[in-house]
Amino acid sequence: MTIRMAVLAIKPCNDDNCEHHWYYEDLPNEKGFRRIRPCSQNNVWNPYIMIDKHRPSKLGLEGLTCGTILCWFHMMQTLSNHLSEWKIPQQFR
Repeated sequence: MTIRMAVLAIKPCNDDNCEHHWYYEDLPNEKGFRRIRPCSQNNVWNPYIMIDKHRPSKLGLEGLTCGTILCWFHMMQTLSNHLSEWKIPQQFR
């Protein structure tokens, strides 16, 4: 839930004439607060987000962005692991 709130908090506003008013709102569990910018709710913002192999992060971002992409290091590491599991000879890797 924390990563979802963080991404929503930085959602941009593309209106150059907007003053970007903001205010703080207490969290429902009374363990903090969050910054609210009403203007960011009107913007269509749908990026891809790069993550590591942290499944809770992927689940937290589901439906919030266009999609998630595994970072290059973890993508190559995962590919290497699969090639080893599939017993692909080194000369073909």
